Amino acid sequence: MTRLFIIFILILSPIISLADVMRVTILGSGTPRPDIERFSQAILIEAGEDKLLFDTGRGTSIRLSQMDFNIGKIDKIFFTHLHSDHIVGFPDVLMTGWVYQRSKELKIFGPPGTKHFVKKIYEAFSEDIVIRTSQPEELKIEGMRLNVNEIESGLVYKNKDVSVHVFEVDHGGGVEYSLGYKISYKGRTVIISGDTNYSENLVNNAKGADLLIHEIADAPKDLVKHNAKVRGLMDYHTTPSEMAKIINIAEPKLTILTHILALGGTTHLSILNSVKSKLNKDYKVMTAYDLMAIDVKENIRTYSIDYTR
Repeated sequence: MTRLFIIFILILSPIISLADVMRVTILGSGTPRPDIERFSQAILIEAGEDKLLFDTGRGTSIRLSQMDFNIGKIDKIFFTHLHSDHIVGFPDVLMTGWVYQRSKELKIFGPPGTKHFVKKIYEAFSEDIVIRTSQPEELKIEGMRLNVNEIESGLVYKNKDVSVHVFEVDHGGGVEYSLGYKISYKGRTVIISGDTNYSENLVNNAKGADLLIHEIADAPKDLVKHNAKVRGLMDYHTTPSEMAKIINIAEPKLTILTHILALGGTTHLSILNSVKSKLNKDYKVMTAYDLMAIDVKENIRTYSIDYTR
């Protein structure tokens, strides 16, 4: 009897430990540019019973399908800001999640302007909503009930061991409100920068984080000097020098570079190497790719979660 109990515990222990792991999946690692390999920004965080979606860029629902994740389980969405490449996939998540039997109220968090945006999307699909609540589909309207929250700095979501704090970042370029997020679960912390240039708020929140997911952009100095548009883009995104400064101060266990805006012949690899060359220590830095999963634990693990290949 004792031996059977020990065997049962040994079998169960991986399941128990898995429940303590916060899994982060990069659904979209790209920019506004259409790219079949890199959809625009979206990040899924699974922590305990919570499924938290940060931004809903192009192809979010497709990437969820590729990782064999039921889109109907998404009932909490957090927007960093309202640029199109971060929200263009929202109608698909909203409507397809409902078709896939979302039964809970959909909670949405974002900067000022989020209520207006969501209201207009809902109105655009009003005819479809009427049709789908009628025969033969008869979808439950509960799955289309929305709770939209326009948020500022501080704690915005708490459920058992999961907490989400928001802080302001500085995107520039005419964007009045841009937000970063700090997600905590059982002693582990993930930071999502959203779009920003160098931000003291972000540095302060990211100190000692297990995982920092941060945007970046680069262009040759001569191009920046002589092209006003490129110079403007560099002014409201984070450069490799600024990124290295952030890592040197915050010292996250792992930094993932995403939303990589590579201009004028720069590449993802050249940008990564540029950041690494400016670090004080051998900090771990990687570039994101779509359907890159990160298990946030003592020994962080990264792997692909694309089940269609």
